[in-house]
Amino acid sequence: MTTSNILYCQSKIKCDLIEVSSIAFNKNPTIKSANYSIQNAEANFQLQKSIFDFNLNSEIAYKNDKYNLFDADSRNKYVDKALKNNSFDVSTGLQKTLRSGQIVNVSLNYNYNNSNYPYNSFAEYVGAFYGNHSSNVNLTLTQPLLRGRGGKVTTASEKASVFYINKSKHDYEFANSYEIEQIGIAYWSYYTAYKSLSIYIQNENRVREVLNMTIELVKADKKPQSDLDQVNADLSNQERLTALAKQDLFNARLNLGRVIGLSDDESQRLDTPINDFPTISESGYYSDIDKNALIKIAKNNRGDVKAIGEEYKAIELQYLLAANNLEPQLNLVAFAFYGSASIGNGLDKSWSSLTNNQGQDIGAGAKLIFSFPLNNNLAKGNYSRSKIALQNQSTINENTNRNIELNIDLAVNNLINSVLVLIKSKEAFDFSQNAFNNEQIKFQSGLTTLLNLMIFQERLTSSELQNLNAQQQFSNAIIILRHETGTLIYKEDLGFKITQNAFYTIPNTEN
Repeated sequence: MTTSNILYCQSKIKCDLIEVSSIAFNKNPTIKSANYSIQNAEANFQLQKSIFDFNLNSEIAYKNDKYNLFDADSRNKYVDKALKNNSFDVSTGLQKTLRSGQIVNVSLNYNYNNSNYPYNSFAEYVGAFYGNHSSNVNLTLTQPLLRGRGGKVTTASEKASVFYINKSKHDYEFANSYEIEQIGIAYWSYYTAYKSLSIYIQNENRVREVLNMTIELVKADKKPQSDLDQVNADLSNQERLTALAKQDLFNARLNLGRVIGLSDDESQRLDTPINDFPTISESGYYSDIDKNALIKIAKNNRGDVKAIGEEYKAIELQYLLAANNLEPQLNLVAFAFYGSASIGNGLDKSWSSLTNNQGQDIGAGAKLIFSFPLNNNLAKGNYSRSKIALQNQSTINENTNRNIELNIDLAVNNLINSVLVLIKSKEAFDFSQNAFNNEQIKFQSGLTTLLNLMIFQERLTSSELQNLNAQQQFSNAIIILRHETGTLIYKEDLGFKITQNAFYTIPNTEN
């Protein structure tokens, strides 16, 4: 069953392992939080990608000024003691950083100005407010020679952010697996509490049957009156245990709802559990489990292993960038320009300023720009931090793999031990049941005491509860081993897949 929105508006929520696990993908806060981490990483990728965006810069400006001339200024006789100027500027530019490291900049500039001074710069009389137009186009190509050189350095942050997206997705996968593991364990606790209550109720009924037999035997003068007090005391104690079992069941139901992500009201609406414990035969268990094969499966499948691998790649790129930033800034800038000018008023003069042969200016050149902070503490500090982060990530990788090996060893040993305990507890329960039945017959025949019957009854209840707990521990051992090997859930294109086998069988080491 694939994960999907589970609609449940009925009075009871079906308590099936697969269904409650699927609900968690939409309700569990830890799973939702891990999904937000993916979205945050994707947003960070967009930030890093913005380095290579086209940047459009535009500016428009108009200026009017009035300059009062000195009395000795010869221009007074032409402008009446005040020189008035108007200017209009328009500029637009497009810049882009290429992934190969170069920076390209193209700009277009236009300027128009006039004044009330009637002579132009060639001392020709043209009249007041006669316009001057100029336009130019510039192309600049910047090639970093040291710091920022090469596409590997330029794209380091962008590529690192992609690795962080992958890391977040694998973290999300592992977080889902862990939460499903917790749901499985909580489900088996709920199922155990449900079955325990049944055992206590059955035991209470057995005590009542013993009480009824004792009453009849007392009436027939085959048992003393004092035996009734013993049975009544035992019955009161069993009723106490039943009340505690009911409380345990209530707590287990709400705890299951908690790990699923349900509210208090929704948790109380969880119906009785419908999945029974797995059996040893159906689990595919075999005594000589290959731990090395399981460790290999874990390292190939676990989300946290994949996540730290992606994080190491990201930190490695950041270290490369930090090392490059230790270099001075030395840029070779090549540029070319074209400009032209025209004189006169009118819109046609504005356009002709870009193509007019007179006043045309064409050129090209190159320059070197050097920049370097003498102490360079910022670059040195970032380099040290990146180097430490890379070393620390190596330690994290080694520690994760070390813990996987230890955890697989523990999980396998726990599984083997739980199988042995389950087998022995089932044998003990069967023997206790036979012993109690025989003792009950002997009591009715007057061949044994009430105390012996009560002792055998307590042993039966105890062995039945121990067998139930052994089944729970075996079921938990399967889930834990599945989680530790990364085979509890499966990634699909549209989400995650959970199968019944993940809760009932151990991982297959033959594939």
